[in-house]
Amino acid sequence: MPLQFRFIPGPPASLIERVAAGDPTNPFFTLEYATALRSLGAQPCFLGGYDENQLTSGCVAFLSGSFLRRTLTIPSLPDLTDPPVFWRGLLEACRKMKVWHLQIDSFASRASEIPQLAGELTRRPRVEYVLDLERENVLDGFSTQHRRNISRASKANLTIRRSGEESACAQHFELIDASLDRRAHRGEEIQRLEMALPSALLASKSGEIFQAVDGDRVLSSILVLKSRQGAYYQSSGTLPDGMKLGSSPFLIAQVAAVLKQEGVRVFNLGGAGDDSPGLQRFKAGFNTREVRLQAATFCPRRAVERKFHAALRFCWHWIKQR
Repeated sequence: MPLQFRFIPGPPASLIERVAAGDPTNPFFTLEYATALRSLGAQPCFLGGYDENQLTSGCVAFLSGSFLRRTLTIPSLPDLTDPPVFWRGLLEACRKMKVWHLQIDSFASRASEIPQLAGELTRRPRVEYVLDLERENVLDGFSTQHRRNISRASKANLTIRRSGEESACAQHFELIDASLDRRAHRGEEIQRLEMALPSALLASKSGEIFQAVDGDRVLSSILVLKSRQGAYYQSSGTLPDGMKLGSSPFLIAQVAAVLKQEGVRVFNLGGAGDDSPGLQRFKAGFNTREVRLQAATFCPRRAVERKFHAALRFCWHWIKQR
C-alpha cells in the first residue's frame, strides 16, 4: 500500500508525543511547545505520512487567523519518508482548510529541501549552528576569543542562574532590547520580539531562561527551548558591561555543560543570516556544525484567487496610507 498523508486538526496529545518521540532532539515537536502556541490562539495540527497504521514521519503545524488571513505555519520540517506525497497532501489540506498563507520554517530541522510549489511568495536560505554535546569536552574547538572571554568571566566570579518563572521574562527582554539596539546601530537588520511567546513558552514548560549574573545584576540572558534530548537557543540579550566581561560566551558554555549533564545531546544555537556576519562568527566560534536550510512562504490557492487576494491587499494598504 502506498504511503498515505494525513492532516489532523487538533490532534490528541498522544499523537503529538509520538511525533516528538520520532525526533527527541527537536523542541518544536513537543507537546509543551504545542501547548504554548495553543495558549496564544493557534490551533495545533498534525501533518504526516502513514504506512497503513504506522507513522513514518510527521510534524506539528499551527493554524491561525480567519478568512483572508488564515495561515498555516510549520515551525520545523521533519525528515520526509516520501516527499512528493507529503507536499501534495499538504497543499490539498491547505485548500480544504481555506488557508491563504502557508509559512514553512525549518527551526531545528535536519537538512530538508522545500520544493518549488505553486503560489510561492518568498524564499530564503538560512544556516543554523549546532553544538554537539556528546563529545567528551564541550569546550573542545572553541575559538581563542571565546576561550579568552570565558576565562575573563570566570575570573570576575560571574555565576549562572536558571528560571522557568514568567517573572524572568521582563529582565530577559531588557537585555534583548540592549543587544538589538547595538546591532541596529551597526546597520544590521533587526526584528523586535513580542513578550507573549516567551511568556507562553515558560508557562508551558517548553522553555527555560538561563542568565549570567554579577552579584544581583543580570548581564546576559538566554531563553532555551527544550525537548528530551535537544535544546534550542530561542532568544538572547547582553548588556554592554556583560560584553566587556565575556558574559555571553561564558553563559553559553555553562548552559551547554548543564544540558550535557542532563542528557541533552544537541544544543542548537539557532540561525544567523548573511546580514549579521558578526553573529555568524560568534556562533561558529563554539565549534558548531553548520546546517544549511531553507524557509519559504506560499499562497496555496488557485491562480485567480491569488490575484484577487493580491488586489485586496493592495487596496487595503492604499486605504491605510490615505
